[in-house]
Amino acid sequence: MGAAAAAAPIPDIVSTRKGVNIESLRLIRRGSFARLWWSGTVSSLGDWVALFATIALANEIGGVTGIIVPLVGRLLPGIFGAVGGVVADRLDRKWTMVIADLGRGVLVLFLIVVDSLLELFVISFFLEVLTLIRQPAREASIPNLVTEEQLVTANSLSLVSAYGTFPLGSIGWSVAAKIGEWIPEASAIGSRNLAFIADAATFVISGVIVATMTLETPEVPDDRRGDHRFDFRAPWQDLKEGIRFVAKEKHVRVIILGMAAALFGGGSLFVLGQPFSVDALNAGDSGFGVLLTALGTGVGLGMLAVASFNISGLRYEMFFALSLIVTGVATMFTSVVDTVFGAGGWVFVVGLGAGGAYVMGFSALHEQVADEIRGRTFAALFTVVRTALLASVALAGVVAATIDGRLPGPLDDGIRAVLMIGGTIILLSGVLSVWTIRDLIKGQRLSPEAKRSLGDASEAFSSLRGRRRSNRDDK
Repeated sequence: MGAAAAAAPIPDIVSTRKGVNIESLRLIRRGSFARLWWSGTVSSLGDWVALFATIALANEIGGVTGIIVPLVGRLLPGIFGAVGGVVADRLDRKWTMVIADLGRGVLVLFLIVVDSLLELFVISFFLEVLTLIRQPAREASIPNLVTEEQLVTANSLSLVSAYGTFPLGSIGWSVAAKIGEWIPEASAIGSRNLAFIADAATFVISGVIVATMTLETPEVPDDRRGDHRFDFRAPWQDLKEGIRFVAKEKHVRVIILGMAAALFGGGSLFVLGQPFSVDALNAGDSGFGVLLTALGTGVGLGMLAVASFNISGLRYEMFFALSLIVTGVATMFTSVVDTVFGAGGWVFVVGLGAGGAYVMGFSALHEQVADEIRGRTFAALFTVVRTALLASVALAGVVAATIDGRLPGPLDDGIRAVLMIGGTIILLSGVLSVWTIRDLIKGQRLSPEAKRSLGDASEAFSSLRGRRRSNRDDK
C-alpha cells in the first residue's frame, strides 16, 4: 500500500477554480512528480551551461563553422529516437531514466579532453542518444503521477523547467568564466571544464533524485514477449506497432505533424535570427539579444498562462491548433517590420503561441494515449520534430541565399522571405489542424453519465412545461 500511495496522483482541491491557480505549485513540493520535476530542473540547468561551453569549445576548434558540429550532433539522433519509445514501454521507466542520467554524467566529462570536431560530434551524438532514451520514459510517466485535471499544469511546469532554465544557464556560464579569472586554481582547470564538471554533477544529482521515486513498471502483455530472453523480434514488433498507432490515430497524428510543421517553419527564426537583427533590422548583436529575450519571455508566459487559467472546457487539440495559428501569423508579421522593438513585440507573441501549443500538444497526447504505448508515441513525436528542426536548420540559410533579391517588396530580402515562408507553414499547419479535428467543435467532451443526466433533465423540463400548459388550458 505504501508504494501505491506514494505513486498516486496528488489531488488538487482548487483545480476547477478560475483564475491563477497558486495551489498547483503543490505539485512541485512533494510526491513523485515533484521529484521528477526537480531532477529535470537540475539537469536542464547543467545542460544549458554545458551547451554554452560546448559552443565555445567548438568555436575554438573550428571557428564559426565548427559551432554547427555539436548542434548537428544533438539533432541527428532524433531520426532514430523511436527506439527510445520501445525501451520506455518495455523496461522499468525509473531505472531507464537513472541509467541515462548517470551515463550522460560520465559522457559529458569526456568533453574535457576533446581536441577535434570529430570527437566533439561523437560525444554530442551519444549524449543525445541517452537523452532520447530518457525523454519517452519521462513523458510516459507523467500521467501516472498526476490527475487528468493536473495534466496541463504538470506539462507547463515541466516545460518551464526545461526551457525556463535557459537564462539561468547563461548566467551560470558567465559565472564559470569569471571563476576561471578570479581563482588561480580554477583558472588552471579552465572555465569550460568547470562547466562540464558542473553538468556531470547535475546529471548524477538528477539520477539520484529519480532513484528515490516510486514509479510503476509498465506491464508487457504475453503477446509482446519474445520466445526467449534475447529475442529481438518482440521489440521490433513493438516499434512497428507504435508506428502503426501514430499513423492510424487521427488526433495523435495531428498533434505530431502539427508540432513538426511548426518547428520546421519556426526553425528559420532560430537560424536566421542573428543575421535578421544585424542585416535586416540594423540592430546589431544587441538586437539579437532583444529578440531572444522576447522569444524566451513569450514562451515562458505562454506555458504558464495555459496552466494558470481554467481551460478544462476546451479541447486540448483545438487550443493547440489555435495556438499554431497565432504563432504563424506573428511570425509573418515579424518578417516585415523595420524596427527591432517592433520585431521583438511580434516575436514575443510568437513565443506566447509556441508555449501554449507545446503544452497543449503534450497534454493532448498524455490524455489520449494509453500507458502501454505512450512511450513509443512520444518517441515518435521527438523523432519527427527533431528531424523537422534538423531539416529547417539545414535549409534556412541556403533558401535565404537562393531567393535573395527575387521577390517583390520587403520580401526582396532573402532572410525576410524565409521568415515569411516559415510563418506561412506554421499558419497552414494550424488551419489544417483545425480542419482535421473540426468534429471536436461540434461535440462536447461529456461522459455517458453526463449525457444521461442532461437527457433526464430535458425530459423533466418538457414534462413540467406540458403540465403548465395543461393547467392554463383547464383555466
